[in-house]
Amino acid sequence: MPQRPIADEERQRVSGYMLSQAEKYTWLELWPRVVSGRVEFLNTLNRVTPEQAAWKPAADDWSIEEVAQHVLDGSRRVANLVTDLANGREPTASPQGIGAVDPAQREADMPFPDIVTALLDDSRIFANVIDGLPEPPAFEPTSPHGFFGELHGRGWFIFQRVHDIDHANQVNAIKETEGYPA
Repeated sequence: MPQRPIADEERQRVSGYMLSQAEKYTWLELWPRVVSGRVEFLNTLNRVTPEQAAWKPAADDWSIEEVAQHVLDGSRRVANLVTDLANGREPTASPQGIGAVDPAQREADMPFPDIVTALLDDSRIFANVIDGLPEPPAFEPTSPHGFFGELHGRGWFIFQRVHDIDHANQVNAIKETEGYPA
């Protein structure tokens, strides 16, 4: 499902929100917000069958399976960015691809139930990414996001919440589309 266009004002508002929250609150204060976004996303996958997961509203739209794979792939890259940036290191992982699904860049084609299992495991790992990170973290260097500009480690951490909720809404929209398999 194509993402809706984001106006510059909204982009700046969301970017400003992420950075201000990331600079105002500690890792522990942000943790429940970030984790709740992931739980919201995971809840959208409950009781989705492989047939439903593979269904697309239109040929150029994303399926639930593609959305789930995208969240998994992006989460892994974001976890590495958070760790590197919070420790004041240049990132070893590229944020490239966080904003788009590219089936050619996937680790492997996994059946939908395996993607869900991998997401659950990744969620456990991501929820613990802040363990051992400095408080306060380094706010330099940063790494660019394709829509939201330069983000530091805590900015990328809160970004994951925004990302997960956006894709939870996308999965719910797919489920509400006429023709979605019963």
